[in-house]
Amino acid sequence: MLTIQKFATLAGTTRRTLIFYDEKALFKPKRVAANGYRYYDYDQLYDLTFILELRHLGLSITEIKALTQNADPESLNHNLQQVLAKINGQLDNLSVLKSTLNTRFNQPTATVAPVKNQPTITTITAPVTFCRSRQSVACTEEEIAEIYAEFYANLGKLELVNKRDSGFLTHLPGSDANLYPTASFCILKKVADGTDTGVLPQLTKPTGDYVTVTTTNDVKNICIGLRQLADYIAQNQLQIGDQLWQMNLDETFTSKGASQLVSLQYQLQ
Repeated sequence: MLTIQKFATLAGTTRRTLIFYDEKALFKPKRVAANGYRYYDYDQLYDLTFILELRHLGLSITEIKALTQNADPESLNHNLQQVLAKINGQLDNLSVLKSTLNTRFNQPTATVAPVKNQPTITTITAPVTFCRSRQSVACTEEEIAEIYAEFYANLGKLELVNKRDSGFLTHLPGSDANLYPTASFCILKKVADGTDTGVLPQLTKPTGDYVTVTTTNDVKNICIGLRQLADYIAQNQLQIGDQLWQMNLDETFTSKGASQLVSLQYQLQ
């Protein structure tokens, strides 16, 4: 017979693991001497190897006991099918997480810090597909939070960490700051073309020129930014659409589902 240390070495595990398995009644030694020393047979190696591999797959002690203590092949097959389903689920989750992180690290990084309160014209050269929430009604903090929670529950909370563009689309003709506090909006999150977003509708941000200004995310500063845009539009005799694109400039949301700095944008007509 083998001492616990020699058997652990043979099996590629540790003495501490064998003691733990013995205490949990998962894998017991062949004999325990009067002095408490544990001894194992060579034939026990095969059962232990199976247990160790199940542990490597992430199964719990309870799950392994259920598998190893049932000698009925049909029951064992049923239990292993459940294990397989669990593993496949974990692989699916890991695949989604891998895709999310790859998306995050493939996003372009801004090379120039945004300048606040200076209207300018930018160009979007390719259409952008967004998933959108339902439209707001009351525009209260409570409703914003409810729409936000509902939106990301349907889209998937992992979308919050992929660094794709996000923001709001608000119906606000004429960059009218007086109407902003009660203007109807929906939440936006950029998605890859062809993404199945289920019950959530999609919309496309068109290519073209946009008049834009960067400001702080609070009602006071957003209204100041809207007035700056209105003045710039009037001074340069520009024509704009009725939709305000309020885009987040950071992934950390500080208030009302938006980042500390936001970009206010109108498409030029």
